[in-house]
Amino acid sequence: MKKLEANDFAEFVRITYGFDLIAELTVFRGQAFQGNLIPSVARKDKTVDTAEQEKKVIKQLALMGASMLPPGPQNELELLVIAQHFGLKTRLLDWSSNPLAALWFACADPAPGDAYVYALYADDLLANDVYETSPFSRSETRVFQPRLNNPRIIAQHGWFTLHRYSARSRKFVPLEINPNTKKHLTELRVPADKRADVLQSLDLYGISSRTLFPDLEGLCRYLNGKHKLA
Repeated sequence: MKKLEANDFAEFVRITYGFDLIAELTVFRGQAFQGNLIPSVARKDKTVDTAEQEKKVIKQLALMGASMLPPGPQNELELLVIAQHFGLKTRLLDWSSNPLAALWFACADPAPGDAYVYALYADDLLANDVYETSPFSRSETRVFQPRLNNPRIIAQHGWFTLHRYSARSRKFVPLEINPNTKKHLTELRVPADKRADVLQSLDLYGISSRTLFPDLEGLCRYLNGKHKLA
């Protein structure tokens, strides 16, 4: 995995602009900690195969949340996407095809310290048949674009990695360690003392909680920050 540093907004744009020369599709993830690119269902204990437990949970989601789910049938993956969106722990990890959206998520996180954006060159990792097979039976971790049926997914240019439990390693393997994915990764570090300036530049270019969360929650979050209420 290649490691770079972006000391300001302009440098970040310059670096990520060149990624189009490396891959036709690059997806980005921003976070306030280094590495551990692993889905939420595995963060407590990477060694547990959660497939059967996840299947039970999404069945309960379909039954108990029937009145709140979008109309029409949903397969296992569609239910996982919905579950991920509303905070259920799943084997999905959020990414964006917009590097500035990822930069915002990295720098806006309240956790102190440096911010990190990960670029994943996805050309060799795309799953074109992702809705035709069970998400629990895949033999490799894959990248896919969800159906654009949610305002936040649309605003955030959302993509996901669908992770698998490795029977050989007996655990979920983080992307930065997985030999099939780490060669496709680049890490960009934003120093802690640059985060506030980067957020101001992002706001100037239309990237904020107001635009990434196009609802009242996103607007109120934006106004809290704009008027120093939070």
